[in-house]
Order: sequence, then C-alpha cells, then structure tokens
Amino acid sequence: MKKVAISGKGGTGKSVLTTLLATALEEEGYIILIVDSDESNPGLYRMLGFNHSPRELMEFLGGPKKVMAITKEFPTKTKEEQPGETRIKENFHLQDIPAKYLIGSNGLKLASVGKISKAFEGCACPMGEALKIFLDRLVLKDKELVLVDMEAGVEHFGRGVEKYIDTVLILVEPSFESIALSAKINLLAQGSGVQNIGAILNKVATEEIEHRLHEELVKRNIKILGTIPYDEQISLSCLEGKILEGPTAKESVRRIIPSLLRA
Repeated sequence: MKKVAISGKGGTGKSVLTTLLATALEEEGYIILIVDSDESNPGLYRMLGFNHSPRELMEFLGGPKKVMAITKEFPTKTKEEQPGETRIKENFHLQDIPAKYLIGSNGLKLASVGKISKAFEGCACPMGEALKIFLDRLVLKDKELVLVDMEAGVEHFGRGVEKYIDTVLILVEPSFESIALSAKINLLAQGSGVQNIGAILNKVATEEIEHRLHEELVKRNIKILGTIPYDEQISLSCLEGKILEGPTAKESVRRIIPSLLRA
C-alpha cells in the first residue's frame, strides 16, 4: 500500500476519513502526504488544523496548458495496451516538492491539486490530468504513503486516475445510493487494475444498521475493512470548520489500520 484513493458518494465523509487515517498512520510512524483532489470542497485543510491551503500542484506542474500538453505527449492507455510505456518522465520524491506546495509537519503534509475558483473557468479536466501526472511521477520511499481525497462519484475512474493507485477505499454510509455506488466503484476499481479494494462503513448509529450494511455489501462481493460509528463530535467539528475532534471515530479508525496495512 503506497498510493491510496478514498472514494464514495458525496457526503459520506471522505475528507473526514482521509484526515483520521492520516493522523492514525502518522502515529504508526508513517510519513503521510494527503492530496486534496476535490475541485470544489474547500475545508480539508481546516480538518487537519491548518490555517490555509498550500499553493496548487497545478502550478508546480507548470499550469493547465503545460499539463494538457504533457497529457497529449503521453496519452493514457490501459495497462494491458502498453505496459510500462505510459510513465511520464522526470520523476521526483516528496523531498523534491517545494515547500510552498505543501503544508504541515514532517510526518503529515497536505497538497492540493487545484480548485474551480471563478465562473466560466471551464471543466476540471486539467486538474484530473494534473493528479495523474503527479501520482505517476511521485516516487515514494519506505514508510511514505499518499492518501488521495477524491471528488465525489466516479468521474476520476473515467479519467483514469486509478491507473496510478494501488489501493481504493470505498466509504459507505447507511443509504441505498451509497451502497449502489459502492458496487459500481468496486467494479470500476477492478477494471482499472487496482489490486487492493475495500469498504469502510461510516456514520453507523446502531448494530442493526451495521448488520444490514454488511449484508448488502457481502451480496455485492465487496470486502469490508471496518466500521466507523456515528460520532456527534465529528459532526460538530465539520459544522464549525475546525480540527476534527471525535474520540469514538478516531479509535475506530485506529482499529482499521492493521487490516488496511495488510490489504
């Protein structure tokens, strides 16, 4: 497990899970880079206790025109079509990224691909391409991990981002829409060549709800890695835009880490 995508329906708590996983993994001695790839939601840096977002990775990679030019030079192909021939040149390590594009401590850092900031700016395609280039070029050392907080839904699969991901975590909340989308994400991740796929249940208020969710996911052949119960303090932190507080949820995530590292 080196490059992990956190995916799911909008509102399931992907940014919350990303934050809790990052802090728990840092406690285990890992160096964590969180990549905010959601072009709309602005609040991830607040959950981590930072005062501002870093400069955008789009700028680090040369801007939208440069990114799209690189994409045209190295078109996306499936692993079966051209194995080993789609890697983009000029690889780099975490230590090579200028400090202005990262915020955080030595053990936990945040990067942001970019945001839609004005009307008529155009689609988020350059941001999706920038994320692929960044993940492809980034070479990780031992005990270094990347957690990518994906935008809601499945568009990133259509863009081919998961070609550069080795683990997909599907966050599932107690709703039919979330369960149905989790099945689609599971199939798309398999079709993308991702080897490690698992679901984490979130906002689970009762044992009955947890049991029903387990039943539905097992029917769809989705591996379940763990459960995060509903935690009112997490909800309050999100409402106030503050650093996450929620001992129940945090402890649940700590219990998930061993199974995640074995995935």
